[in-house]
Amino acid sequence: MPPSEEQLRCRDIILSQDYADFIVAYGGNVDVTVGVYEPSCYEIVNSNFLIMHKPLPANRVTVYENYPYSIIPELLGNLDSTSMEQSGILPTHYAPAGGFRGNGVMVGLIDSGIDYTHPVFRFQNGGTRILALWDQTIQTDEIMERFPYGTEYTRDVINQALASDDPYSSVPSTDEDGHGTFLAGIMAGSEDVSEDFIGAAPEASIVAVKLKPAKEYLRDYYIIKEGAAAYQETDIFMAVEYVLQKALEYQMPAVICLGLGNTLNSHEGTSNLSQYLNAVNNVTGVCVVVAGGNELGKAHHYSGFIPSRDDSQTVELKVGASERGFQMELWGGSSDVFSVEIVSPEGERIARSQSRLGQSQRVKLLFEDTEIYIADRSAGLPGGNFLSVIQFRNPTPGIWTIRVFGDRILNGRFNIWLPMEKFIEETTYFLSPDPNITLTSAATTSSTVVTANYSHYNDSLYVTSSRGYTASGFVKPDVAAPGVNVFGPVPGGRYERRTGSSISAAHAAGAAALLFEWGLLNVIILNMDGNDIRRLLIQGAVQKQNEEYPNQGWGYGAMNLKNTFESLRVLR
Repeated sequence: MPPSEEQLRCRDIILSQDYADFIVAYGGNVDVTVGVYEPSCYEIVNSNFLIMHKPLPANRVTVYENYPYSIIPELLGNLDSTSMEQSGILPTHYAPAGGFRGNGVMVGLIDSGIDYTHPVFRFQNGGTRILALWDQTIQTDEIMERFPYGTEYTRDVINQALASDDPYSSVPSTDEDGHGTFLAGIMAGSEDVSEDFIGAAPEASIVAVKLKPAKEYLRDYYIIKEGAAAYQETDIFMAVEYVLQKALEYQMPAVICLGLGNTLNSHEGTSNLSQYLNAVNNVTGVCVVVAGGNELGKAHHYSGFIPSRDDSQTVELKVGASERGFQMELWGGSSDVFSVEIVSPEGERIARSQSRLGQSQRVKLLFEDTEIYIADRSAGLPGGNFLSVIQFRNPTPGIWTIRVFGDRILNGRFNIWLPMEKFIEETTYFLSPDPNITLTSAATTSSTVVTANYSHYNDSLYVTSSRGYTASGFVKPDVAAPGVNVFGPVPGGRYERRTGSSISAAHAAGAAALLFEWGLLNVIILNMDGNDIRRLLIQGAVQKQNEEYPNQGWGYGAMNLKNTFESLRVLR
């Protein structure tokens, strides 16, 4: 059936650079929410969230000033990539009782795409192991009812393309970055004896989503570093829903791997994305695995304490010469209110003003080209916390001084986060940073499996592996998995070595697929969900004798699936 005029209109609005996107927790009453916001078009994610689109104002920088912080889509970036043996996965492939290789389980890739022509995603007869591929970047008249943009390529269509002399003429989806192809290979790549490669769940089925790039107005709003890959939270919501729909369609348990992140938000697992992922992970037959991040040593987190009202603390921020701008966020508890005074490297001062709910100011420095926006965005936050958003545009290079004051103090603790390392210049950082609570915001989601990144060559945490816990003290990460100099597939039928926390998440996602095959498909654990997977991986984690567990680097230890199965045998 050809798409309706309304479907085509909504597709064009979703893709248009002239429309702003919103994500709203609507509490089940669509009509009331739509009546309040009056969007030009909207999609229902589930019973809790709506994605809406409205025309952009003439001044795109101010698009969200009159809206709550919580409805602004976050931008997420890639968290770059013998490891199967070290993580205890390979022995489970060849267990005496037949082993587990992911047969009957679906793995969901949400990333930069997948090279569907690579041999590791094909059966020996040449057919594809990909059940479906949704490319959000390719627009055709073949519009899905629930997902009104991009194009879906089914298994049959991909097989027809692979059988032709020119596959890309009929299925033009590619992975220019290679990040998604690598993660999919680590999760579920077929065995390639000639290259001595095998994925964690080599018989699992694959559903892949290639995310569309973030809109330019959002990149400008967050002042994202030029050339950095960035994806919208709204598209990630819809991508997860797509994988869940395919899991229902094929009646398979599904593991969803999210090797993306950012460091803004509360780090308490209260963001819209965290709440959504928690709900998804609690569904029988679904597990969500999230990468912890690569933020240790980047000096992007500052923690402070103000003992009483009108006391203050001085924060020094080094801004590099090539920095075009950034957003940073000051978070405090629900009982506290903070305000700031800012002094530029040249001595220009933005005087302290008492923080008021919803109050904002935009200041252009008199003798410098810098513009600074400061706003209290505490209203409507899910966790009830205090939030001050501070944006710098064209900041003068050098040492900036930010003096944080207590306007109302009961707890007094505050945290400031800069964007993730790929969104900001490496020469911009705090001079006295706190290395803890540097997980990406999605990695502070309580029920999901969150991985730290360690080297399976020397059994040590990678130098940039983000540290926990969450800002509220909940233990994250859960386990560490290999993610250093790992061998895997890249576009063009090739292989190479990559490093990154996303790769550790791919290892854990593959292990989760094997646990679903063992526990759910064999009816050993009824109603098995992501919480059960998380518990089992923690149960089998290997701990060093000279470390206390849990800890902020390793979580509960190094993931070892063989150890998990051995512990189950002892318990039984």
